[in-house]
Amino acid sequence: MTASSSLHLLPLTTSSFDEALQKLKSVLPFFGFINMTISSMVTIYSAHRNNDTPTIVFVAFVYFGSFFLDYCFRLYHSLPPSSPSSHNIKVVIWVLISSIMLGFAFEFSTFMGFLESVFFFGLVISGNSYLFYVYFIWDSEKSGGSAGNSDDCCERKPLTEAKVVDEV
Repeated sequence: MTASSSLHLLPLTTSSFDEALQKLKSVLPFFGFINMTISSMVTIYSAHRNNDTPTIVFVAFVYFGSFFLDYCFRLYHSLPPSSPSSHNIKVVIWVLISSIMLGFAFEFSTFMGFLESVFFFGLVISGNSYLFYVYFIWDSEKSGGSAGNSDDCCERKPLTEAKVVDEV
């Protein structure tokens, strides 16, 4: 082996690997939405054959709500942190997630006993309360007490990306 090849014995990343990873990241959500579409259509068809209108409404609400939620997340992360509509988007995201979670709790509580249903609703309500705290109280404390003051934040990253810190 030569001296120049011994410096690069185990490359951690290559440009072709990074390009392939970026392509994979852009394709995976597409397959998730295709899977959700097929599953929703099969469930709606099965519920329609059994004349189960509440299930049809619930599945349609979760299906369209998840697309709208994805749109709201993308819109929220594309806005500058000091944007006045950022707070409104956070409210829409919280209400939509909370209503989907409560819908799941209502649908699945019919398969459980009373104590299990109470526990499940308590779990959903505590999750919604925690989400409210993180989105509205903790975020405003972190930014200095007001929702409009965001000098500490440089740029909002999507929830699915890892934060890289370069401290040596």
